[in-house]
Amino acid sequence: MIIAAIFMMQTAGAQKKQQVTFSSYNSAGFVAGKLPVAFAAQTENGIAFKNWFIGAGFGIDDYYLKTLPLFGAVKKIIPLKNNAFFLYANVGSNLIAKNKTQKTNWSTIYTKSGFYADAGVGYLIKTGRKSHLFFSAGNTVKKMEEVEQYPDSYGMTGFNDTVRKFSRISFKLGFQF
Repeated sequence: MIIAAIFMMQTAGAQKKQQVTFSSYNSAGFVAGKLPVAFAAQTENGIAFKNWFIGAGFGIDDYYLKTLPLFGAVKKIIPLKNNAFFLYANVGSNLIAKNKTQKTNWSTIYTKSGFYADAGVGYLIKTGRKSHLFFSAGNTVKKMEEVEQYPDSYGMTGFNDTVRKFSRISFKLGFQF
């Protein structure tokens, strides 16, 4: 992301004075899959140049287990008269908010962080000179690993890994400035 930002700034200096500006996308919504619907919220901050946004984001995702996605974000804006469509992609890591450790008489199960991705489309509605209300729909992937640790019959410690992967539909409503 840093290399792309530097490249964009250098390109801006070589052409007409194109303005690189700070931009922020803040949203709340829900994710739905096989499990019950869950709350999700995100903030993405970065730079806007021409019809592109590149930044980093952080959020909360309460589906199955509360996690904190930390990701890089890219958006391609397709302008209309006052409004715009956009395509977006977010890729990063899913950090466990609170380790869900389960202890039984024979084993301990704990959860490890994993992969996070979110991609979709959205629509920006102009509300001010440089601000927009937006809504988006996409598909998110949340991956994590559950590790069970138990004593085996030889007095050693055994492990059983289970990878959990959730593909969900996401709907978000937010404000961009």
